[in-house]
Amino acid sequence: MTFFMTIVVIALFIVVLGFTWYRLEAFERTEKLIICVAGILLSWGLTAILFSMSSSGINYTDPTIEQEISKILVLVFTPINGLIYMPYIGKIISQIKFEEITVKDAMKKILVLLIIMILIFVIEVKYLKNVQQGIFEIANGISK
Repeated sequence: MTFFMTIVVIALFIVVLGFTWYRLEAFERTEKLIICVAGILLSWGLTAILFSMSSSGINYTDPTIEQEISKILVLVFTPINGLIYMPYIGKIISQIKFEEITVKDAMKKILVLLIIMILIFVIEVKYLKNVQQGIFEIANGISK
């Protein structure tokens, strides 16, 4: 991964963590930290699953190439996926803690967010597949 990409990924993580931290206004620092770490781990897990789904049908001749591509794409898309849901979940659980909304209303909001996430993830799987195919085609063109 290039220096520029590393800076971009770090900046993306800072943005998602900062935005989520801000939305968790009802919680103490330790609780915020635990929630943010759990959110990043969840985002990483979801992104890894999406990459795995998108890589099916792509025949990597060298497993190390697939690992490198996976590492880069998962690192880039983890904070992007986190931005989709982490700040909003943080706001919802803060609203529950402040008793601004009921659990029933929170569940409705989470259901809407879940539907939006599923639609975005379907698009993301197709996008990740196209990116991998493009990289694979470029690599094959260079090696010939």
